[in-house]
Amino acid sequence: MKKIVKIFNNFVRNTIFNVKNKTNNKFIISSFNKFLITFISVLFLYIFYLLLPLLYDKDWAKDNIKTKLLSEFKIDLSSFNDFSYQILPAPHYLIKDSKILKNQESIVDVKNFKIFLSQKNLFNKDKMFIENITINKANFFLLRGSLNVLIDSIDNQFSNKKITINKSNIFFKDNLDEIISIIKIDKATLFLDEKKLINLLKLKGSVFKIPFNFELKNKKDLIRKKEINFEAKSLNLSIYNESFAEKNTSAKGKNIISFLNSKINTEYEVNDNSIEFNSNNSRVKSSQINYNGKLSINPFDLNLNINLSDYKMSRLFNLNPILIEFLKSELLFNENISLNTSLIINSNTNEGIFHNAQIYFNILNGKVNLDSSKFVNEDIGLLELSNSNLFFENNKLILNTDILFDIKNSNALFSFLNTDKKSRKEIRNIVINLNYDFLSNEIEFNNVKINNNEVSTQFFNIIEGFRDNNLNNLVKTRVLLNELLSIYEG
Repeated sequence: MKKIVKIFNNFVRNTIFNVKNKTNNKFIISSFNKFLITFISVLFLYIFYLLLPLLYDKDWAKDNIKTKLLSEFKIDLSSFNDFSYQILPAPHYLIKDSKILKNQESIVDVKNFKIFLSQKNLFNKDKMFIENITINKANFFLLRGSLNVLIDSIDNQFSNKKITINKSNIFFKDNLDEIISIIKIDKATLFLDEKKLINLLKLKGSVFKIPFNFELKNKKDLIRKKEINFEAKSLNLSIYNESFAEKNTSAKGKNIISFLNSKINTEYEVNDNSIEFNSNNSRVKSSQINYNGKLSINPFDLNLNINLSDYKMSRLFNLNPILIEFLKSELLFNENISLNTSLIINSNTNEGIFHNAQIYFNILNGKVNLDSSKFVNEDIGLLELSNSNLFFENNKLILNTDILFDIKNSNALFSFLNTDKKSRKEIRNIVINLNYDFLSNEIEFNNVKINNNEVSTQFFNIIEGFRDNNLNNLVKTRVLLNELLSIYEG
């Protein structure tokens, strides 16, 4: 401190007061110099004032900061090894390479933790006051059980002092401590609006390389209203959720999902460890959708029934790239997930081969199947899946399944295919075992039987023409099937 005062005195003596009138040899101080002297003096005193926390006992400062973080922000911070005080951009304590604990276990690794101080009374260390905190380059580690801790933290009252999080990551782990998903945080802020009694959380980040904005408002009065807004502009996706807590373990709410030209409205009720829900005035593009279901959280168990009207069957086979990325994440191939989904489709259109469908998507013990799914042509018959298995192999998402073509009316089939009379033979059923790769959209045929009889090698060679599903269409299908019928011996 003496060195700083000495430097300042020398600067004033050498630069400001070294002004003399050359003619009368009298010392003159101009108005500008007076202003400059005053400004520098005030600036020096201000800097000196800001540097006062350097005089605080370092161990006392560490203990005081730790206590205030725990009482005011519910943050249990450890590892104060690299602890320093800085005045730019504002007076703050900087803690490097620290950890945030929960129940004595580390849940967050923080590269830079900044505690910004109030400048009101730095002369009295006992009145040291935290204005806000900033967390930079942190890694949050959340297990499945940690989600309950996160929900409880959101439901509790935030501090009225702002917490800012920059350039950080949230790692979600399974019970084997393996990372199953990552949320990248560009910037997040959370604090309590004391006037409105609302917890506010705003987050800008990305998941699966998809940028999004997230906002939560949690009203802390008798109403106990919670609002959530999620928006991913690149997907043209927005999600709005509003809920009202009725009892300690019960709540009702509504959810609105807008995606492309679709809008899904859901009403739900939460009781204990389950959620019951149903649709209300929902549409997928031009198709009406109704659904209902029940979700249990721990363990995860979902029963979902969906009914689609006026839906084009051809859309089913055009998987959304986002859905493919989700399947590639292998989140569904989890032994702790149970899912039973039924999708009933009434096409009400003559477009394509099938008019109606019943699709069942089931997950049990990490195994995914579509058994008993049916695609129906009311004139010809139906197609049914059995012994199905959806799995990953060598970075390929493959469905292995038996497909039964149960033909109720052969003449209707021949009429649909425009088959000539010479090639028309009695066909009751066709059974095919195949592998379908969702990522490359290719089909590998393993076995084919017609009327329970094996087919010839020539038949197998022709059916390989369907291998690249990107090239398949109704015209090509008719040509190849008629060629197969022409060589089938019956």
